[in-house]
Amino acid sequence: MNRVNLTGKLVDDPKIRTLDFRGASTTIVSLWIEAQSGERADRFTVEIFCPRAQEAAKSMRKGVLVEVLGVLRHDRWKDKGGGRWIGKVFVAIDPAEGKLTSLGMAEAGSEAA
Repeated sequence: MNRVNLTGKLVDDPKIRTLDFRGASTTIVSLWIEAQSGERADRFTVEIFCPRAQEAAKSMRKGVLVEVLGVLRHDRWKDKGGGRWIGKVFVAIDPAEGKLTSLGMAEAGSEAA
């Protein structure tokens, strides 16, 4: 089963993108989260496709501690300039399947779980 439960601090404010595809447009809200694990800090991209979670994310700002429930995805595309394949791994929050919760502002110098 592909499920991700991640708690971390927002490294930056949410990014909002609108993509046009085959005559329709879709909005994607992206978060960049830093999660601590002992001495190590890892950063993850979270792509939000759920309208309800997008509205919650839009009100969050850098430094907020968040909990994300989603799925792990791999996306790949061919570079238009060089023709080579490029890929990325990210956490996705899909409609009615994921969740985004604010846990309040992270304390200065605090570590995320």
